[in-house]
Amino acid sequence: MSVNAWGFEQIFNVMRFPAGETHIEAKMTPVSGDLIIAPSVRNFEDLANVVMAERILNHNGSKGKWFIPYFPFARMDRRRHHRDGLEIKLAMEMMHGIDLTILDPHSDVAGALPYISQGSVVAQWMKNGLLDKPSPLFVIPDQGATKKALTWLNGREYVQASKTRDVHTGKLSGFDIGPRRTAVTDRHCIIVDDICDGGATFIGLAEKLHEYGARSLTLAVAHGLFTQGLDSLNKQFDRIFSTGVHQQDKVIRVKYADIYWGSGTV
Repeated sequence: MSVNAWGFEQIFNVMRFPAGETHIEAKMTPVSGDLIIAPSVRNFEDLANVVMAERILNHNGSKGKWFIPYFPFARMDRRRHHRDGLEIKLAMEMMHGIDLTILDPHSDVAGALPYISQGSVVAQWMKNGLLDKPSPLFVIPDQGATKKALTWLNGREYVQASKTRDVHTGKLSGFDIGPRRTAVTDRHCIIVDDICDGGATFIGLAEKLHEYGARSLTLAVAHGLFTQGLDSLNKQFDRIFSTGVHQQDKVIRVKYADIYWGSGTV
């Protein structure tokens, strides 16, 4: 069966009535064969649009192979108190029965879905020469990122960083890389992680790496959200790599299509 790659907006119109309700309809009768569709999803309305679009495809005798790179609510995957809504559980339930692949999940809960690993993303960066530095030193930003990194480091030299988070305020402090700080001196350091939201972790760690004498700093994240802008990150990093569509300031993005096809998913 043939596989055809489409953008969500190529197939569907999403309209909104004056009172705020949304309505989805196909622009055309879907082509035969499986469809690879890559929508941008950030909230429950976006997820509901995926569910409705899949129903439209099914009604017309087709089905979708959905690729949602950044799956929302992965950072809300455990109840902190009895008032917590645990949105990731509802998001996963909504996707039940849909042929979905995601990219480098931030949470083990979201990792229950088929996904393209961080190792595949790193491999694509390397294939494109984006991480091509002499004797690079990889920096794992915190303990939470170590498990993924160990799947692709394959003997590459790295240092393990740490930080402290105030559970009441969320403020970060205490950035360090332990006893291996001398390994940073005059080295090309590459921080690899799955997501950059506001960037506080990477800014704090970059300041420490500069203090220890790093020659250059590269930030490589699968999901570059950059919700606080790029000014502070641009001051700290020589290069920033992510995935997606739009190039922005120092950010160089590997196209989602390259990641998807290069991973052997299809």
